[in-house]
Amino acid sequence: MTKKWLLIIFILLANAMQINCQTVDELFVSAFTKYRSQDFSGAIVDYTKTLALKADYSDAYFNRAICYEMLNKYQNAIADYTVVLLLNAKDENTLLNRGMAYAKIGKNKNALNDFTLALQYKPDFANAYYQRALIYENAGMDSAAIKDFTEFIVLNPNSVIGNFALAKQYDAMEEYAMAIIMYSKVIAMDSTYVKAYFNRAYDYDLISQTDKAIEDYCKVIQLDAKNTDAFFNRAYIYNDLTEFDKAIWDYTQVIALQPQSADAYFNRGMAKVHAGRKQEACDDIVKAAELGDRIAKKYYIANCK
Repeated sequence: MTKKWLLIIFILLANAMQINCQTVDELFVSAFTKYRSQDFSGAIVDYTKTLALKADYSDAYFNRAICYEMLNKYQNAIADYTVVLLLNAKDENTLLNRGMAYAKIGKNKNALNDFTLALQYKPDFANAYYQRALIYENAGMDSAAIKDFTEFIVLNPNSVIGNFALAKQYDAMEEYAMAIIMYSKVIAMDSTYVKAYFNRAYDYDLISQTDKAIEDYCKVIQLDAKNTDAFFNRAYIYNDLTEFDKAIWDYTQVIALQPQSADAYFNRGMAKVHAGRKQEACDDIVKAAELGDRIAKKYYIANCK
């Protein structure tokens, strides 16, 4: 073969390689554009074409895995994340994502392994601590969850979600004083966080600080006027304090929001009994009985007929 032909073949091969690279880049950009527009199926098609041309393109595997997750195809996502890890075993972000995908399909042991490995490679990986804490929380491993949520907060002290998660964990361990401290921290960061006020109110009631509980339930109702649980719990406290008119008012709000609430009718009826309003009480109790409350039916037969 002459030098002339060798030169022509070399030029053709070089041009082919250039065209191939351009095609890979174009497909990758097209896939990402479709991902941005939430066309996840279309993005997967383009990422797959990209990988057919460049089988070791880790970014394409990683992005395709994310698209699979968006379509709830977690097994496919795990397969792609695994390929990325074969190309780069110490990629902590891929370990985090694969661990979260494992958690979605209930493979918590695999998830824990991935989160723990990610933390070995990156000891200050806040999100890995948070995700591992969620696994521990769901498994009832309270002490381990507390430790990881705390590590997360050390790295992200102003995280509302992290501080709230730690507060709930203290609740699970019945450490109500610590839970209240954490809920208060959440409220200091976000004064509109309804769940933090509600949970703190519940804890205040458990430790017999009823004035503070009522104050928090009032705040919940101020922020969420349709929160029937707040009305119901506040009514219970008013009952205990023998402030029956206030309890009756709260149960009335529950009934307005949930007309089929047998509990609200029965409890309002009992509050009316204590307030000396027997006929009105019997009207509520018979309504509770009609809605299926067996205790209300027995009470009505014994006291109202």
